[in-house]
Order: sequence, then structure tokens, then C-alpha cells
Amino acid sequence: MRKPGEMAVGLCFAAIGIAFVIGAVKLTVGVPTEPKPGFFPFIDGVILVALSALFLVQAWRGQAGESQPFGKIRGPAVVIVTLILYVATLDTVGYVLTTTVLSAVVLHVLDTKPRVLVPVSLGLALTSYLLFSRLLGVTLPPGLLTFL
Repeated sequence: MRKPGEMAVGLCFAAIGIAFVIGAVKLTVGVPTEPKPGFFPFIDGVILVALSALFLVQAWRGQAGESQPFGKIRGPAVVIVTLILYVATLDTVGYVLTTTVLSAVVLHVLDTKPRVLVPVSLGLALTSYLLFSRLLGVTLPPGLLTFL
């Protein structure tokens, strides 16, 4: 049985994917060997459009799956607020510290055990910093940890 809500969700995500593709093309995409600023947003947009199309086909056939009641809003709200604070404090506090806090909050919302949460959060932040900053040459804000 077709559900209009599922069709609407599929169309919304398809529209977001199309917007990503259009924005990426405006930034210039480049090629895989020489990617430009729009390369990864373009790939993301194409994937989102493809997955939305698959979901729309399933929704049209009535095979999109069982509907579940809407869950708790607290976890996603905490992550959204943390993301806003992350963007606002990234330059002053620095990449490593803000990414560690963001990772810890997301892992906490996902009910990760505290003994795993801290080392994984710190490991994610340091590993991604070293990967992007040292190996790929991407400039990331050092913030309070200028010695890195």
C-alpha cells in the first residue's frame, strides 16, 4: 500500500540531492585525479539521488517497510545543538578539541559506554587531524593546541 508520507520523504531527499549536485557543479567538480571543491559534494548528491530513487520505487510498490512511531527527539536535538556550537567554536578552540567533544556527544547519544567514549573520541579527532593536516596538507584550525 502506497503511503503519501513515504513518497514525500523520498522526493524531499531527492530534491536535496539535486541541490547538492547543482551546487557542486557551480563550484566546479574536477576529475578523480584532480578533484576541485565541488567533487565530494557532487558524489554525495549523486548517491543521495540514487538512494532516493530506490526508496521512491520501493514506496511506490508499497515495499518501503514497516512504519515505526517517531522516537525520542532529545538525542538528535543535542547533536544538532552540538554541531552548531562546533561550527561556532572551531576557529577559536581548534579542530582537535572541538572534534573530540563533538565525537563524544554523538557517541554518548548512541549509548556508547563511557570507558570507550573518551579514547574513541580522542582517537577520531587526532587521527583525522593527522590524516588531513599532515598527509593531505589541509589547513585545519589549531586553536588552543597551536603546538600541533
